[in-house]
Amino acid sequence: MRKAFRRGLVVGKFSPLHLGHEFLIREALAQCEQLHLLSYSLPELPGCEAPRRERWLQVRFPDVPALVVTPARVQAWRGEGRVLPDLPHNEAPDHQQRQFVAELCQVVLGTTVDAVFTSENYGDCFAAHLAQCFGHPVQHVCIDQARAAVPISGTRLREDPHRLRTFLAPPVYADFVERIVLLG
Repeated sequence: MRKAFRRGLVVGKFSPLHLGHEFLIREALAQCEQLHLLSYSLPELPGCEAPRRERWLQVRFPDVPALVVTPARVQAWRGEGRVLPDLPHNEAPDHQQRQFVAELCQVVLGTTVDAVFTSENYGDCFAAHLAQCFGHPVQHVCIDQARAAVPISGTRLREDPHRLRTFLAPPVYADFVERIVLLG
């Protein structure tokens, strides 16, 4: 059966990747022939650095292309002759975030998308900006904005990942468990 969209996009800090993000990604997968996951955070949030986010996405969604962007990766792409803006700071204005994602899709991924999936109210404006940049319609699909299916946020999880560990898949939670070795 043909899916609703040819190419979709989910963008997030995934700091940490929690079951709410996973719900959103699975819903997007069900509606897209091809889905791209994009993650960036500047600055990086403690315990959720790029290598961890990359590993979490690979372990939880091994068949989905995931790109975790850092300032070093932007510089490396520039070294290959690709023209990209700087990685935006987490507090940068929405238009700067949207433009960065649009250019990243075209310059690095070499594609455009037909749909963006979010659980946020910024999705309509994000999709409209991408549509303007890509020259074709981009639909916003809002999934569980009220967070009824998985009532958690990354902010709450970063405050106390141990108390809220039921909202993290075991491979993600494992990175928050300190290990000690007793010798002797």
